[in-house]
Amino acid sequence: MKQYMYSSVWAMLLWLMPAALAAQSVSFSIRGTVTDERGDPLVGAVVTLAERRVGTSTDLRGFYSLEGTAPEGTYTLVVSYIGYATYRTPVEIRQGQNVVQDVALSSDILNLDEVIVTGTSPTATRKQLGNAVGVVDGRSIERAGSNNTLGALAGKVAGAQISQNSGDPGGGFTIRLRGVSSIKGNSDPLYIVDGVIVDNSSQNVINRSADAMTVGLAAGQNRLVDINPNDIERIEVLNGASAAALYGSRASNGVVQIFTKRGRLGKPVIEFSTSASMSQLRKKVFMTQYPKRFGVKGNDRLETDQDRLTILLTVGLTEQQLINQGVKYIKAGSANRILITDQYDVKRYDYQDLIFQNAFGTDNHLSVRGGNERSNYFVSFGYSNNDGIIPNTNFTRYSARLRLNQELTSWATLSTGLSYARSSSRDMPNGNNFFNPISCMFIIDNVWDINERNADGTLKQVERVRVNPLSVIETFDITQRTNRIISDINLKLFPFKGFRVDYTLGLDNYGLQGNEFHPRLPYAGVAATFFPDGYIGVATSNVSQLNSDLLLSYETNLGDLITSTTTAGHQYQYGRSEFAGVEGRDLAPLIKNVAGASNLFSLPSQFLGEFALNGYFLQQTFGVKDQLFLTLAGRLDGSSYFSENNQNNFYPKASLSWVASELFRNSSISNSLSTLKLRSSYGKAGNLTGIGYYDRFNNFPGSNLTGFPALLPPSQLNNPDVAPEVMTEVEGGFDVAVWKNRIGLSLTLYQQQIDNLAINRPLPPSIGGTSVVTNVGSMTNRGIEILFNAQPVRTSSFVWNLGFNFSRNINEVSGVTGILSLRGSDGTQSVISGQPFGVFFGRYYARNDDGSLLLTPQGLAQPERGLVIPEAQFNENNLPSGALKNRIYRYGGSVFVPVRDANGQPLTTGTQELRKVLGNPFPDWVGTVITSLGYKKLSFNLQVDISQGNDVYNWNRITSNNVGFGPLAEKELKGEVPRGYVASIAGGVTGQRIQEEHVEDGSYVKLREIGFTYDLGRLGRAVDNLSVSLWGRNLYSWDNYQGFDPETNSAGQNDRVRGDDFGNVPIPRMFGIRLNGRF
Repeated sequence: MKQYMYSSVWAMLLWLMPAALAAQSVSFSIRGTVTDERGDPLVGAVVTLAERRVGTSTDLRGFYSLEGTAPEGTYTLVVSYIGYATYRTPVEIRQGQNVVQDVALSSDILNLDEVIVTGTSPTATRKQLGNAVGVVDGRSIERAGSNNTLGALAGKVAGAQISQNSGDPGGGFTIRLRGVSSIKGNSDPLYIVDGVIVDNSSQNVINRSADAMTVGLAAGQNRLVDINPNDIERIEVLNGASAAALYGSRASNGVVQIFTKRGRLGKPVIEFSTSASMSQLRKKVFMTQYPKRFGVKGNDRLETDQDRLTILLTVGLTEQQLINQGVKYIKAGSANRILITDQYDVKRYDYQDLIFQNAFGTDNHLSVRGGNERSNYFVSFGYSNNDGIIPNTNFTRYSARLRLNQELTSWATLSTGLSYARSSSRDMPNGNNFFNPISCMFIIDNVWDINERNADGTLKQVERVRVNPLSVIETFDITQRTNRIISDINLKLFPFKGFRVDYTLGLDNYGLQGNEFHPRLPYAGVAATFFPDGYIGVATSNVSQLNSDLLLSYETNLGDLITSTTTAGHQYQYGRSEFAGVEGRDLAPLIKNVAGASNLFSLPSQFLGEFALNGYFLQQTFGVKDQLFLTLAGRLDGSSYFSENNQNNFYPKASLSWVASELFRNSSISNSLSTLKLRSSYGKAGNLTGIGYYDRFNNFPGSNLTGFPALLPPSQLNNPDVAPEVMTEVEGGFDVAVWKNRIGLSLTLYQQQIDNLAINRPLPPSIGGTSVVTNVGSMTNRGIEILFNAQPVRTSSFVWNLGFNFSRNINEVSGVTGILSLRGSDGTQSVISGQPFGVFFGRYYARNDDGSLLLTPQGLAQPERGLVIPEAQFNENNLPSGALKNRIYRYGGSVFVPVRDANGQPLTTGTQELRKVLGNPFPDWVGTVITSLGYKKLSFNLQVDISQGNDVYNWNRITSNNVGFGPLAEKELKGEVPRGYVASIAGGVTGQRIQEEHVEDGSYVKLREIGFTYDLGRLGRAVDNLSVSLWGRNLYSWDNYQGFDPETNSAGQNDRVRGDDFGNVPIPRMFGIRLNGRF
C-alpha cells in the first residue's frame, strides 16, 4: 500500500513536469541597498525573488546583488529583517535589463509578515495564524553564553517555562509549554531540527543500581546538548495543541522548531567565534562554625559519641520514659546514653571550599557560507570544552554541520543537511545517590578534616557507614560518550503556478555509552548494598528516529478578494530504542572492567522498543482582503502503541485571524494605532508518552529458575483498551502595536483539557499482578501569556529596546481517586483531585490559634494529629469534643480532622499524624525582562528572569540539621532551642517527620544574562567585521531559599518528582569573553 502511494505521487509529478519547461529563461541582475528609516544600512537583511526561490543577504554597507536566469515577466522582490516590516515590490525582468531597487524598511515590532513554518503550510505568515508563536533569532541564542540550546532559549518565549535541572557542565534542562499535561508520561514538547524530529530524552546509562537508592531520579543530560547553539538561525516555539494539532499524536505539549544556518548567494564568507569562560559556585549554604558538638569525644576517629542514630525514638519523651521503653544509645566502653547534652570542643570545616572549584571552559566555532544563483552551501565546525565546578567533571563536544542547497531546474530545488556531534562527559554520581559528593557532604557532620590520609595514601573515613566525599571525587570514574548524526533531504517542486510539493526525509540516530567504576572502599560500616568491595557498570543506548513528510499545497485566488490555500499531506514516523547493560561487584584490585567482577549481582539487562506512526492531514485556509484568515484542518493518526480499537485517532483544528487595523490603514487612526490583530484557535492533539512501547501486552521477563531458563509472570498486566492521552485546547488573544510600530503588546488566554490520563493503577495481589496501565482522570491548564516589546528611544546613534513577557498557568487534576503518591509511601509529591499536579503533601506542624507552633511540655515541635475519615462516612456532628472543626481539610475522598486532648495537645490515642498540601513545585507565574542598548559601536544586553510562587523540598537542609551542622542544629547547640528539637522535627538521620519544615519558598529574581559588545568594524581588506564581548550568566539571584539555588531538580526532566533538592550540583555563576569575526 505504501509503495503504491509513493509511486502514484511520483507519477503525478512526472506528468506535471513538461508544463514547467515551456517558458524561455533570460539572465537578470537586481541590486541595491537596504536601510532602516534613518538611512543606516541593515547588515544581514534577507533579499529574495519570491517566485524563483533565490536569495542573498546584505553586506556591511547594506548592499545586495541578485543574479540568475528566469523567464521574462513580473516578479516579487521580498526584503525581510527581524524587527522590521517585510517589504514587497514588483520588479520587471527583461532581456539585457539590470534592475536597481533600493529599499528602506520600517520597524514592525509585531513582525506580522514574518514567515512561520507550522509543518503544514511553509508559506504562512504570522498574521495568518490564529495562535501565538514565539520566535527567537540566532543572535539572541549566541549571546546567551550557554552551551545548551534550551539554556539559551530560557526566558525568551512567553508561555515557556525553561529551568536548569543541574549545574553540571552538560546538565539538562526542562521546558514546559503551558504546564504539565501527563501523570505517567512526560510533558516535553516535540523537537524538530530542519524538518527532522529529534530525540531529547535523558537516557540513564550511569547512576544505575550502584546508588542502591532511588534509581532513575538523577538530573542527567538531555540530548539537545548535542546541538551547537552557534549553528542556529532561529527557533520557533508553538505553544499547545491548537498550534500543533497538525503534528498529531506527539505534539500535544507544543513544538520547538530549530532552523540552522544556510548558505547564501555571494562569495565565501568565513565567520568564527572563540570564547573563554569561568564558572564558580554562586552561593554557599549554611555550615555552622560553632566549635562545639554534642557527645563525649572518643579515643579514635570513628569512635565519637553522637546521638543522632537514636533520634527516631526520642521525640517528645522524657529521659525516664525513654529508659522505661528500653531506648539506649550504646557507645563502646561507655555507659548507655540518651540524647546526650554534654558538649566537647571541635574544629569545624567548610567542606564547600574543598568540594567546589573555579572551573574554566572554551567554546569555538568556525563556519563558511557562500553560493551562486543555482546553489549555495554552509559548513561549520565547533569545539566546546567546559569543566564543572565539581573537580574531575567535564563536558566536551565536537560538532560539524553541512547544508547544501541546489536549484535543479526552474521548478525544482533540493536541499540536504548532515550534522555530526561527538559529546563526552566525565561525571560524578548525582541526584538522590549515596555516593554523590554533595550528598556525602550533607550526611556527615562538618567536624572532620576530609583531606586527612591513611599511610597508604587513601583518604580517611569520616564516620561509620559514611563515605568521604573527596574519595568519590578522586577515585570514581564515570563517563558518558555520545555519537550522533542528524540528516535530512528536502525536495521542493513547483510544477505550475500556485502548486507546490515539499518532501522531507529525516533521520536522527545516536549511540550513548556509559561506564561507571567505583573502587573498593576501605571504610567500616558501609552496607553491602552500597558495594564497598567495588562496582562496575557498563550500559549502551541506541536511539533512532525517522520521519518521512510529504506535503502538497495549492494556492489560488477566488476572485479579487479571497485567497485560498489547500494543503494535504502524509507523515510516517518510526522510532527504535535499544538498551543493554551489565553490572558487577566485588572487584579485583586495579581492575576496571566487568570481567574483573567476581559477582554479576543481576542478570545483564537488555531492552528493545519500536513504534510506528502514520498520519494523514488536510488543511484549508481562506484569506479575505489579506486581513481576515480562516483555517480548518484535521489529522488522522494510526499508532503502533495501541490496539486496533484505539489505533486510529482524529485530531481537528480551527483558527481565525483578523488584522483589524487594515480597515483604517489610510485613515488618521493609523498614525497612533499601527497594527491590531485579533485571533483565536481550537485544536486537539495526542500524547503517546503516557504508555510504554508494549504496555498493552503482557510482558514476561526472563529469569533463571534452578539453573534452567524460565519466564516470570508479569507484575504489570496488559490492557488492550488503553488509549492515548488527548489534549483539547482553546486559545484567543490579540496583538497590537502603537506609536509607529515602536510599542507592541500581545496577549493570549488559553484553556487546555487533557483527558484519558494514563496511570499505573495498583491491583490486589489476588488478580495476579500488581498494577495495570489504564486511562483514569483528567487535567486542566488555563492561563495567560503577555508579551510586551518597545523601542522607547531611536536616534541616529542610540537605540534602546525593551521587552517583557509574563506567563501564568493554573493546573488542576480531576477524576483521580484517593491520593496518589509519586515517590513512595512517605513521599511528598502527590496527585490529588482538585489540586495542581505534583503538590507537596505531607505532615505539618501543630499550631496555636495565632499560627505559632504548639510545642510539647518539653518545648519541642510536634506534628498535627487527628482522624482521617472517608468522605462518605463523615458527619460533623459525630466528631469528638476536641476536634478542630475550623481546621478540617478534604483531600482525595478523605476528611482530615485535627483533634486535641484535654490539655490542648494533639490527641495521641486512636489518632494518626495528619497531612495536608504544603506547597507546589510549579510557579504561580514566570516572567522575563530583556533590555538592550546600542550606542554607535557599543551595545549592552541584560536579561532578568522571574519565577514566583514555586516551592522547593530542601532535602539538603533536612540532613544538614540532622547530622549537626545546619542552622537549626546550631541553635540547639547554642541552647536557643531545647535539646531534642531537631530530633522532634526529623525523626532520623535523613528523616523528615514534620515535612512542612523543609518546604521552602523557591521564588526568585535572577540576573540571567548580561553582556557588553564592542564592534570594531572593518579591519583592513581581509576582515569584514570584528567584535569583542564580555558576558555573564546566572550572576545573582534575589531569593529567600536556604539552599544553593531554588532553580534545581534532583530528578532531572521528571515531573513526578519536581522541586526536589538533594545533592544536586548548583547552577554556577559564569563569566566569559568572546571574540567574533567575519572575513
